[in-house]
Amino acid sequence: MIPKDEIYHLLDKLETNIADDLESQQIDFKQWNTRSFDDNVKLMLKMAICMANGGGGSVVFGVADKVKGRSNAILGVPQDLDTTILQKRIYEKTDPHLTPVFEDIVVPEGSKRLLLMNVYPGMPPYTTTDGAATIRQGKDCIPFTGTLRRQMVGTSTEMDFTSEVIYEDWTELFSPSAMERIREIMSRERVDQTLLSLSDKDLLESIGALKDGYLTKGALLLVGKPDAISRILPQHRWSYRKMMSDTDYSLRDDGTQSIPVALYELERYISVDNPVVTIESGLVHPEFSTYPTIALREALLNAFGHRDYRIPGTIMLKQYKDKLILTNPGQFIGGITEKNILHHPPVARNDHLMDLLDRLKLVNRSNLGVSRIYRSLLIEGKEPPVYREVGNNIELTFIASPLKKGFKNIVDALTNEGKILDVDHLLILQYLLRHEQIDSTVASTVAQRSVEQARELLSRMNNDFNLIEPVGRGKGRYYNLTRYSYGLLEEEMKYERQQRLDREAIKIRILSILKERDLTNKEIRQMTGLTSKQVQRLIKELKSDGVTVTGHGAGTKYTFDE
Repeated sequence: MIPKDEIYHLLDKLETNIADDLESQQIDFKQWNTRSFDDNVKLMLKMAICMANGGGGSVVFGVADKVKGRSNAILGVPQDLDTTILQKRIYEKTDPHLTPVFEDIVVPEGSKRLLLMNVYPGMPPYTTTDGAATIRQGKDCIPFTGTLRRQMVGTSTEMDFTSEVIYEDWTELFSPSAMERIREIMSRERVDQTLLSLSDKDLLESIGALKDGYLTKGALLLVGKPDAISRILPQHRWSYRKMMSDTDYSLRDDGTQSIPVALYELERYISVDNPVVTIESGLVHPEFSTYPTIALREALLNAFGHRDYRIPGTIMLKQYKDKLILTNPGQFIGGITEKNILHHPPVARNDHLMDLLDRLKLVNRSNLGVSRIYRSLLIEGKEPPVYREVGNNIELTFIASPLKKGFKNIVDALTNEGKILDVDHLLILQYLLRHEQIDSTVASTVAQRSVEQARELLSRMNNDFNLIEPVGRGKGRYYNLTRYSYGLLEEEMKYERQQRLDREAIKIRILSILKERDLTNKEIRQMTGLTSKQVQRLIKELKSDGVTVTGHGAGTKYTFDE
């Protein structure tokens, strides 16, 4: 982006140059249309997409680009112009969403206000919601054609910001305390002792952090001094808030330390208010935290590893009484959404940084990070994490749900039988604890799978694990927890109650259909999953409600008689 000081310097040049002469790949000047607000929004939208596709840039609104002389060229923008409205309109009309940053520039000429729009580089291509797009090439915004888009996608791996080399003496940038934290984590993860025994320089070279004797930007984020990181990567910042309400906090901290040190500090803050529950199990009394360590560490490392380091912002951790909210700058990329994040193939914005984290055993590149977060929570019967895209940030929420001993009984019992529940099964079980019944459509949403895959999941949980049982047939089929499941949950009476409720639901359903048409024994069996004898008993119970039997044998029909 072009700093405001540089903008003021360029404005001084208008005495002897027209604005068009001062434009470049990263800077453009545009005149404000005093007659049509919508036309100005359309122009801003076009320029935002153009700059984003071209690697980012700045646009100054309020300057005529073909007029020489400051007083003639600087016309300004309205003093009452609301930039939040402009930002919202651009965000809504772009795909993926763009959120430009606006700054005021005070000048003595015209309306005395210019508007600077900074568009930070992201992961192009960007278009309007109608599919239109341009791209910055030199001083021009040219049509972003299919050929150009294919070329961009083909070279996207070359756009990794964290792989750029810093041509400075690496020893002056290096932080021994950051390296110490890295070695502690590597030791805890039982990394090969040969790797741990290497000198700092040899270790950095072996993982690709040093290239021809120079650190990469990704390496600086791992082993750099805070002042070096602040100078070279000012976008890197982390913050912690101990929240008393949505607007007030009792404790705060902000830092620019390297990722391993930031990880240590944030975990330390969380641990102060992360209650532990102890469960008696024979001679062993295992302890369980409200927020499992695995889930927290994976979430924090994902936030640092996947944040967009080309835009300003901070990785913010807010700790409330009943939840944790972690946000990091950047949007979902590569087709990932909050509805498919659990099973989507891995996509890395910062491929080099993630590769370094993987080689140091801080993360796993096999798309296991999100699954580990889910599993570490679900295996204790806790609420699953909630991912959202909020503006230009990814938000992850952990609910402070208590450990459910009965849920863990189910997991332990099946594990002892050699049956392993994966995340999909755990999500369905968690849902059934709160809703008591589930069908294949709901299961597909809960497990982030297709409806066909959801049917297979439900079938296996019924046939192989005996955890759920079907009620009804065909499109009306749904599933409840079995007596076996309720027994492990130590809620036997709840099973009996649910069975009564299911029988009542079937009676109401059959009675409502009989009020419209006659039914046979076979038709009722198909609808409910009952046996022929069970159907006969059901009809006897419905006789008091006006149901009669006509015919004999295969010709028997059940009729509602008002």
